Amino acid sequence: MAEAKQIDSNMPLMFLSIALIIGSIVAFYYFSEIRLFYRVLGVIGTIIVSTFIIYQTAFGKMAYTYVVESKIELKKVTWPTKQETTQTTLGVIFIVIIIGVLLWLLDMLLGWAIGTLYGVT
Repeated sequence: MAEAKQIDSNMPLMFLSIALIIGSIVAFYYFSEIRLFYRVLGVIGTIIVSTFIIYQTAFGKMAYTYVVESKIELKKVTWPTKQETTQTTLGVIFIVIIIGVLLWLLDMLLGWAIGTLYGVT
Protein backbone atom coordinates (compact mmCIF):
# COMPACT_ATOMS: atom_id res chain seq x y z
CA MET A 1 0.00 0.00 0.00
CA ALA A 2 2.90 2.35 0.70
CA GLU A 3 4.25 1.80 -2.80
CA ALA A 4 0.88 2.67 -4.35
CA LYS A 5 0.80 5.84 -2.26
CA GLN A 6 4.29 6.81 -3.44
CA ILE A 7 3.36 6.23 -7.09
CA ASP A 8 0.23 8.37 -6.66
CA SER A 9 2.27 11.16 -5.07
CA ASN A 10 4.66 11.07 -8.04
CA MET A 11 1.90 11.38 -10.64
CA PRO A 12 1.66 15.19 -10.51
CA LEU A 13 5.40 15.45 -11.18
CA MET A 14 5.10 13.04 -14.11
CA PHE A 15 2.18 14.99 -15.58
CA LEU A 16 4.05 18.27 -15.05
CA SER A 17 7.07 16.92 -16.88
CA ILE A 18 4.99 15.65 -19.80
CA ALA A 19 3.02 18.92 -19.92
CA LEU A 20 6.27 20.91 -20.04
CA ILE A 21 7.56 18.89 -22.97
CA ILE A 22 4.26 19.15 -24.85
CA GLY A 23 4.13 22.87 -24.08
CA SER A 24 7.63 23.41 -25.39
CA ILE A 25 6.80 21.60 -28.63
CA VAL A 26 3.64 23.69 -29.06
CA ALA A 27 5.63 26.86 -28.34
CA PHE A 28 8.27 25.76 -30.85
CA TYR A 29 5.68 25.87 -33.64
CA TYR A 30 3.62 28.76 -32.27
CA PHE A 31 6.59 31.14 -32.16
CA SER A 32 7.77 30.30 -35.67
CA GLU A 33 8.90 33.89 -36.30
CA ILE A 34 11.66 33.51 -33.69
CA ARG A 35 14.98 32.12 -34.95
CA LEU A 36 15.23 28.34 -35.05
CA PHE A 37 18.30 28.31 -32.81
CA TYR A 38 16.41 29.90 -29.89
CA ARG A 39 13.37 27.66 -30.34
CA VAL A 40 15.55 24.53 -30.32
CA LEU A 41 17.37 25.84 -27.25
CA GLY A 42 13.99 26.25 -25.54
CA VAL A 43 12.95 22.69 -26.33
CA ILE A 44 16.31 21.28 -25.21
CA GLY A 45 16.18 23.30 -22.00
CA THR A 46 12.66 22.08 -21.30
CA ILE A 47 13.71 18.48 -21.87
CA ILE A 48 16.58 18.93 -19.39
CA VAL A 49 14.24 20.43 -16.79
CA SER A 50 11.67 17.67 -17.40
CA THR A 51 14.35 15.02 -17.02
CA PHE A 52 15.37 16.54 -13.69
CA ILE A 53 11.72 16.57 -12.56
CA ILE A 54 11.19 12.94 -13.58
CA TYR A 55 14.40 11.95 -11.78
CA GLN A 56 12.81 13.15 -8.54
CA THR A 57 10.15 10.42 -8.83
CA ALA A 58 10.50 6.74 -7.93
CA PHE A 59 10.13 5.86 -11.62
CA GLY A 60 12.94 8.26 -12.52
CA LYS A 61 15.28 6.77 -9.97
CA MET A 62 14.48 3.25 -11.24
CA ALA A 63 15.07 4.35 -14.84
CA TYR A 64 18.40 5.94 -13.91
CA THR A 65 19.49 2.77 -12.09
CA TYR A 66 18.51 0.73 -15.15
CA VAL A 67 20.62 2.93 -17.44
CA VAL A 68 23.64 2.76 -15.12
CA GLU A 69 23.40 -1.03 -14.81
CA SER A 70 22.98 -1.35 -18.59
CA LYS A 71 26.21 0.59 -19.12
CA ILE A 72 27.98 -1.77 -16.72
CA GLU A 73 26.64 -4.79 -18.61
CA LEU A 74 27.74 -3.31 -21.94
CA LYS A 75 31.30 -3.18 -20.63
CA LYS A 76 31.14 -6.92 -19.91
CA VAL A 77 30.19 -7.84 -23.49
CA THR A 78 32.87 -9.46 -25.62
CA TRP A 79 32.51 -7.73 -28.97
CA PRO A 80 33.56 -9.52 -32.17
CA THR A 81 36.75 -8.50 -33.92
CA LYS A 82 36.74 -6.79 -37.31
CA GLN A 83 37.80 -10.04 -38.97
CA GLU A 84 34.97 -12.01 -37.33
CA THR A 85 32.44 -9.36 -38.34
CA THR A 86 33.68 -9.30 -41.94
CA GLN A 87 33.66 -13.10 -42.21
CA THR A 88 30.16 -13.35 -40.77
CA THR A 89 28.84 -10.62 -43.06
CA LEU A 90 30.36 -12.24 -46.15
CA GLY A 91 28.94 -15.61 -45.08
CA VAL A 92 25.45 -14.13 -44.72
CA ILE A 93 25.70 -12.40 -48.12
CA PHE A 94 26.86 -15.67 -49.74
CA ILE A 95 24.01 -17.69 -48.20
CA VAL A 96 21.44 -15.05 -49.23
CA ILE A 97 22.69 -15.19 -52.83
CA ILE A 98 22.57 -19.02 -52.84
CA ILE A 99 19.03 -19.09 -51.40
CA GLY A 100 17.95 -16.40 -53.88
CA VAL A 101 19.24 -18.43 -56.83
CA LEU A 102 17.58 -21.61 -55.50
CA LEU A 103 14.25 -19.80 -55.09
CA TRP A 104 14.57 -18.36 -58.60
CA LEU A 105 15.22 -21.86 -60.00
CA LEU A 106 12.26 -23.26 -58.04
CA ASP A 107 10.06 -20.46 -59.40
CA MET A 108 11.20 -21.20 -62.96
CA LEU A 109 10.55 -24.94 -62.47
CA LEU A 110 7.08 -24.41 -61.00
CA GLY A 111 6.25 -21.86 -63.71
CA TRP A 112 7.30 -24.32 -66.39
CA ALA A 113 5.33 -27.18 -64.73
CA ILE A 114 2.14 -25.13 -64.43
CA GLY A 115 2.54 -23.82 -67.98
CA THR A 116 2.96 -27.37 -69.26
CA LEU A 117 0.02 -28.61 -67.18
CA TYR A 118 -2.32 -25.94 -68.56
CA GLY A 119 -0.87 -26.02 -72.05
CA VAL A 120 0.41 -22.44 -71.96
CA THR A 121 3.64 -21.80 -73.82
